[in-house]
Amino acid sequence: MTDTELWSAWWLWMGVATLVILIAAALLVTIWLTARSILAHARRALAAAERIRESTMPIWALETTNEVAGQILETVQSIEAKGGKLVEALESHAGAAGGMSNV
Repeated sequence: MTDTELWSAWWLWMGVATLVILIAAALLVTIWLTARSILAHARRALAAAERIRESTMPIWALETTNEVAGQILETVQSIEAKGGKLVEALESHAGAAGGMSNV
């Protein structure tokens, strides 16, 4: 191989190496830009999710409200049942007392 052929081959392979490096650099830049875009979209999605969470907090509070309302209903039903028994007892007592005063 002559010196001219050697230099030609060297320049050819240097061109190929340069082309490979440029293609790799272009791919890396593309990946980097895509990653930045994904990060920006993720930040926006996280902010939207936080706003949704804040907006739906009253819905979660309704569960507690429903539990308390159920407890109040049970208490009222208990009071109603005991009040009914008290009324019956008073009516039977008044009836018995009224019947005795007629004796």
